[in-house]
Amino acid sequence: MRERLIIICIMMLIFIIIYDLNFIFNFEKIYKDKFDINFIAEIISLPEEKDSYNKYIVKTIHNSSIKNSTNTKIIAYINKNIKLVPGDIVKISGEFNKGQTKRNYGGFDYRSNLKQKKIYGIVYVNTISVLDKKIDIYSIIGTIKNSIINKTNLLYKNEENGFLKSILLGESEELDDEIKEYFRKSSLSHILAISGMHISYIVLAFKFVLEKTLKRKKLENGIIVIFLMLFSIFTGLKPSCIRACFMYSFILICENIHIKNSVYTNLLLSFIILILLNPYNIFSVGMWLSFMGTIGIILFSNLFYKILKKRIRNNIENKYVLKAFLYVTNLLAISFSAQILIIPIMIYVFNTISLSFFISNIFSSLLIGLVLILGFLSIIISYIFYPISKSISYLETFLIKLLIIISKQCSQIPLSNIKVVTPNIILIIIYYLIIVLIIYYYNKKRFLFLKIFLTILKIKETRKNKIIIKTLIEKSHKLVIIICILLLMTNLFNFDRKLNIYFVDVGQGDCTVIKTPSGKIIIIDGGDGGNGSKYDYGKNVVLPYLLDRKINKIDYLIISHFDSDHVGGLLTIIKEFKIDKVLISKQGVSSENFEIFKNIVKEKKVIVMTVGKGDVLKIEKDLYLDILWPNSMDLIEENVLNNNSIVCKLRYKNFSILFTGDIEEIAEKRIIEEYNSNLNILNSAVLKAGHHGSKTSSTQNFIEAVNPQIVLIGVGENNKFGHPNESVIERLELLGSKIFRTDKMGEIIINVDSNGRIKIKKQIEYNFKQI
Repeated sequence: MRERLIIICIMMLIFIIIYDLNFIFNFEKIYKDKFDINFIAEIISLPEEKDSYNKYIVKTIHNSSIKNSTNTKIIAYINKNIKLVPGDIVKISGEFNKGQTKRNYGGFDYRSNLKQKKIYGIVYVNTISVLDKKIDIYSIIGTIKNSIINKTNLLYKNEENGFLKSILLGESEELDDEIKEYFRKSSLSHILAISGMHISYIVLAFKFVLEKTLKRKKLENGIIVIFLMLFSIFTGLKPSCIRACFMYSFILICENIHIKNSVYTNLLLSFIILILLNPYNIFSVGMWLSFMGTIGIILFSNLFYKILKKRIRNNIENKYVLKAFLYVTNLLAISFSAQILIIPIMIYVFNTISLSFFISNIFSSLLIGLVLILGFLSIIISYIFYPISKSISYLETFLIKLLIIISKQCSQIPLSNIKVVTPNIILIIIYYLIIVLIIYYYNKKRFLFLKIFLTILKIKETRKNKIIIKTLIEKSHKLVIIICILLLMTNLFNFDRKLNIYFVDVGQGDCTVIKTPSGKIIIIDGGDGGNGSKYDYGKNVVLPYLLDRKINKIDYLIISHFDSDHVGGLLTIIKEFKIDKVLISKQGVSSENFEIFKNIVKEKKVIVMTVGKGDVLKIEKDLYLDILWPNSMDLIEENVLNNNSIVCKLRYKNFSILFTGDIEEIAEKRIIEEYNSNLNILNSAVLKAGHHGSKTSSTQNFIEAVNPQIVLIGVGENNKFGHPNESVIERLELLGSKIFRTDKMGEIIINVDSNGRIKIKKQIEYNFKQI
């Protein structure tokens, strides 16, 4: 029977490959990007509250102008004053877009994230009217979920409320970002996402109640299966929850129909169902973490437990102490086993390794079961007798606080959050191939699948055939070793000897990362930092960007000036990275950012060089950095930070690029006067436009002196300053310069080969141009 199930699974996999290709091919075709839309839809989610609007998920019912759009899901941003509930039928008109693609290399791709939720895009609603109300699964689930949320709001406050909604309902929006960070750093993120651990406690509790009441095994199993299917829908069809619910359901179904259960078959069937529900789940990090963690536990936990158990039994005589140690040992074995297969994914996606996971998981595992059970109990009892549920909530609040404290303390343990560069995918493949080899050598039952293999190939189980295939399996490890060596050699001998300039999109700010032909790293500015409610581009964009680019050391970090939109993001980078030298100019005035900077570099013991007009740095052979401004002996007093920005020219053979910080007209005029006898010094193939294309910069005389083929403008989408100014754009276009701007194109990449030939690539709508 098991062999037949395997064959069925393989046939289903072939089917879903065809289905997936068809689905993915047609997904992008249904809606075009950025257009006005009018349609009738049903509200299918509770509102997620934002500052001035509420976010809903709607399911289209009718849109005569777009074919095949019925039953497609869209996110709708609706005025906060309009109150809607699941089941409301509404007529909507607004502006539709498919969501933002990633703006930088390795950055967050919101459009891809929407696809993983089977959402086709976003509509910013201009007008909306309620036409009718429908009673269906969405309205029923919405009503139940809203009632439970009201109960949790009544019973719990602050962070405990958000935590409980996350682990019971899959609603993590109200959970504080700082708490999420604690759990992530301490390798406890799986607690916040409904997964196998949560489902196992729910099933145990359900079984206990049903066994005491029904006492009919098949009926009990059937009820639990139905509950699990409804629960996965109720919590939003998250991949980790679906995987756990279906795996438990298959176990119970096999038990009912007396089929021998196989955990590998369960995993495969769960995977197939997830892909059938949404092919884009294949890109879901949550799904891969869930599956790999489960496989790791299946493969290694018993092995580790047996090894540790033997050592403990030989050293502990007291049976009660022994029992406690064995319980903790089992938790440790499970935790370590799960980490073995998920570590490469964590490194690749989050650029972190946590070595405190065995401590955090042992302590949290002792609490989480009780937290889940008490959470459900407090809510259920609140519908019957509120005072008892309120009493339970006091204990629950204490336990949740304790869990948060554990996650916080574990996140601060040394080596709990080691930042690492994004590994090459080849290295990850090698890692998993090595794991396969380990399983091959240490799993005594490695020929269990021999019979299945013979069945799939329809080969008769003769002694001769068994010997042939057994020999092939035994020899296959040599092939795996050869593949590992070839992949490793491919990775080691992959050199890039070009000058690469990455003009990173950091919103309304500047950030340039330069990788020299010999591999040295220069960074000029780093976008805005996290000051109060501001978005920290250093932490959220620049830091992960550098790790994705496999950068963990910076040779030169240049701060053009100390305005927040240039230095703010670099304050995080100085804390997190090893930096050889930081280049700044003489400060005409002190500033808050400069004082913060001085404290950080003092603590980190970073070398700070003050540079000015006339300084020349030889970076490496054929690569120089000329400091053209400011004049340290005669600083400009008007708008002192901007106009005394570092202006530097990077020269590589016959290529050059001029960086101008935020200098304005007065500084541009002074620079022309300073170099009037030899204006060729300013001439550059590429110009980083001053002050984000502001009308106060890029004067006619200055851009004529530079005469750039290419102009880079770092600017935020729909910024309040109106940058870049239209008159500046016109001047540059009349000069014949090609303009590249981050608000329209995202990150801009310039590759310069040894002959000075330039290739330009923009992140949004990839487009190579040979110049």
